[in-house]
Amino acid sequence: MKIDIKRVSQYLYEIKENTDDIKSILENHSLEEILKDKILLKALKFNLVEIAESISLILQHLLAKGYGQPVKGYIDTIKKAHERQIIDEKLYFSFKPFFDFRNILIHRYWEVDDTLLLKNVKENLESFYQFIEIIRKKFIEDTKQ
Repeated sequence: MKIDIKRVSQYLYEIKENTDDIKSILENHSLEEILKDKILLKALKFNLVEIAESISLILQHLLAKGYGQPVKGYIDTIKKAHERQIIDEKLYFSFKPFFDFRNILIHRYWEVDDTLLLKNVKENLESFYQFIEIIRKKFIEDTKQ
């Protein structure tokens, strides 16, 4: 597999930075405070969009370089990554709401339920850290050896 380790590592760094920012927001503010503070809420949403973008770019790269697998959009990317066992079922179902959210937010299909979004973030935040570790172990550490 001819993956670009530097490129994937940069995306992993971006995921970690954005996840750390969200974790800080959640640790320092109640959900009610976040819902009332438009700036905090927008910051959290922007972090989620950047995380979804970075995850998608990593998975697209791995699918293309490792499997010759083209993808059509964000949902197709995580679906095919799951089918190719790049991510497991737990991560697939954990990420799907965030990819759906990204599409809703970017394309403004309809209004986002901020309470549900915060609930999903709180319940699934650790999934982003797990993704980082899985990609490092499967594709970066193995490739360096």
